[in-house]
Amino acid sequence: MIASWGLDAALEVGIAAFCAGEEPPSDDVFWERLTGAGVEPWLAERLLVFLPMAYVRRLLPDVTYPDAVRDSRGQVFLAREPVFVAAFDRAQYANRAEFERIAFRSSTFAVINEALNAGSQLADLELAEPVLFKDLEPVVEGDGGVPSPQAIFEAFLREHGVPLGEDTRVDTKLVVHPAPEGTVMAQVDFAVSHPALAEPWLVESFAGFGTTWREAIGRAVDSFRVGALHPIVDGLLLPGAAADQVERERYDHPDGTFELVLGAQINLFAETVPSVEPLLDRLLEALRAETLSRKVHGLRLFVAHNDGALLNNEVLLDSRPWSAGEAVVAEHPALIAEGRVATRVFGLLVPIDA
Repeated sequence: MIASWGLDAALEVGIAAFCAGEEPPSDDVFWERLTGAGVEPWLAERLLVFLPMAYVRRLLPDVTYPDAVRDSRGQVFLAREPVFVAAFDRAQYANRAEFERIAFRSSTFAVINEALNAGSQLADLELAEPVLFKDLEPVVEGDGGVPSPQAIFEAFLREHGVPLGEDTRVDTKLVVHPAPEGTVMAQVDFAVSHPALAEPWLVESFAGFGTTWREAIGRAVDSFRVGALHPIVDGLLLPGAAADQVERERYDHPDGTFELVLGAQINLFAETVPSVEPLLDRLLEALRAETLSRKVHGLRLFVAHNDGALLNNEVLLDSRPWSAGEAVVAEHPALIAEGRVATRVFGLLVPIDA
């Protein structure tokens, strides 16, 4: 439901704004955190109003709650408010810290708490319609300043003619990270499930910085499109649909022959970076010591150096850390001896039938 409304990322942004800092934010601070990062007022207001309302209903489900709220124009039915509906769905997965920051600030929680202190029981409480302090802003067409990675991922697949169904499922999740004042950081996890995969889900994560959520999410999505989307499409979901966007090479392994379907090399911090192919060849050689099922396996490398010194070393096999691969990277010289450089490459190992 959350993804169907295109509000999956917006809810995470709102939750993060409530939970950031050592103390619960005031309404003004919450508002500035959102609108200052490009969230449109109509959406920021609904996150401020409906997230606490949804969370307290999830926390205390035995109470009888009204179906609407009121403003000066009359009733606002909650079932017709997508932000409330999506927030209630998201609250099913909330953790304790989220409940403490979000549910506890609701005026409804205060009313319930007062009734309990007076001796009432939760199941006996039937609450009246709350009255909003101001009329809700009119909804504006669009994403409200927070693009939905789920909607974008699905659009990418439609463009390549990939059908989604019971056998092929995709999912995304926005993770909000602390960032310097005036910026935001979005990590987007892109996940795909398919019967041909060695594991139930293959997950690739990309991060993006920006002064707005549109900019940060856009950068993360663009990195995914360049580095991982096309191997997933052409190597797993619909072979041939992105043939001009990948490289293919034969890979002989003790458990059988595979084809490596490789995406573009992504380089950061340096303009001119040599090919990562020599390092990748060493990783593939080390991989011969691992058991590989006759399924599709994901292989991802991310390495960063500063003046030749290793800063980051992450090698994932089927979305899990591969220690033997990281040992290979640790022994390999930096792609550039001076300055800072980071390189990322992702590919799929697709079994070739005899």
